[in-house]
Amino acid sequence: MDTTPISPQPGSTIDPASAVRRRDVLRRAREEFTAGNNLSLTDPRRMGKTVLLDLLVDDPGAGLLAIKIDYEGVRSSTEFVLRTLEGLRAHRGLASRTRDRWRTFFDNVDLDLGLGPVKLGVAATGRSATALLSDVILAVEEHLPPEALLVVAMDEVPIAIANIKDNEGPAAAHQLLQCLRELRRRRSRLRWILCGSIGFHHVLRACGATEGVINDLVNLPLGPMTQPEAVELAHRLLLGIGHTPTDPAVSEMVRVTERIPFLLHALAHRLRESGLATDATRVVSVFDEFVGDREDSRALTHLVTRLDPLYEGRVREAELLLDRVATAGSVPTADVLTQGSDQIRLILDDLVDDHYLVEGADAIRWRYDVLRRVWHRRRRLSS
Repeated sequence: MDTTPISPQPGSTIDPASAVRRRDVLRRAREEFTAGNNLSLTDPRRMGKTVLLDLLVDDPGAGLLAIKIDYEGVRSSTEFVLRTLEGLRAHRGLASRTRDRWRTFFDNVDLDLGLGPVKLGVAATGRSATALLSDVILAVEEHLPPEALLVVAMDEVPIAIANIKDNEGPAAAHQLLQCLRELRRRRSRLRWILCGSIGFHHVLRACGATEGVINDLVNLPLGPMTQPEAVELAHRLLLGIGHTPTDPAVSEMVRVTERIPFLLHALAHRLRESGLATDATRVVSVFDEFVGDREDSRALTHLVTRLDPLYEGRVREAELLLDRVATAGSVPTADVLTQGSDQIRLILDDLVDDHYLVEGADAIRWRYDVLRRVWHRRRRLSS
């Protein structure tokens, strides 16, 4: 186990050099890319998706190149194209001939010249965003080194598609999804991983698309860290705050956070602020304080607030179901489904797909008990 100290960074981008490797997930991703598959990764915020992509870019593996593009904040099809090009032009391994092709339709392609953001050129006038996106990608495909595979890691794609639907209409969002599907369909040396903190099912429904536009993507499970990874992170975080990482304290940190990396960082940060020595009892009390502190744990308030835009017209029913399961701990599936409403069935499907709930053979419960506690506390539910 690596014992290099890590300073807690609950709200910052983590340098891959200071991150605990998600070895099993990265190994599977590399195997899927080598086998010719493209991937989908959707998990709630704070599970470590962005860090995983950064780790992949930092160490893509033998025969692989990788570039990450963040689409958060994109609100139009044209912005999507320009953000894609800006991400790709930053990759030093691309051939100069690729940039020569890009200059046909875009200005400021050469990042080394410090010319600022990429802009549409005169020749792009009248061309659709999807045609321009195809031009960008085809230029990369044609000039990759013959022995290399390039992984394009696209972060927060569902949010961008949802924004495009809101600003340009469902047809524009649907066309962009179809274009991405067609680009992935080519048996080229590009591989794709599409990531997001909201599920594609919401986006597809909103823009009238079917599963056909994403059914070529293999799901890559992420979730919490493995037990050894979480133990390593807890150990190194305690070293990073100058505390002695005893086995009981480390074990308790892993248990109360349910191996969620953001929560481990947040807990270590709060332990450092307390100024007291860390033992198992202190870990439990400090974490409970964190969950109850509305200001300190504000990064988790998306659990309460994100239902409104995603569950339009069904927010109240979704909240009541989450309240019920959060209070009871688990609810027999039959008790929910016997309400006889197709709407309830669809809501349950969405809450499972959004990683709030998990449906077992006979009962429904929260996927992560720590997040159930946050919901219970934020909603001020009675025990």
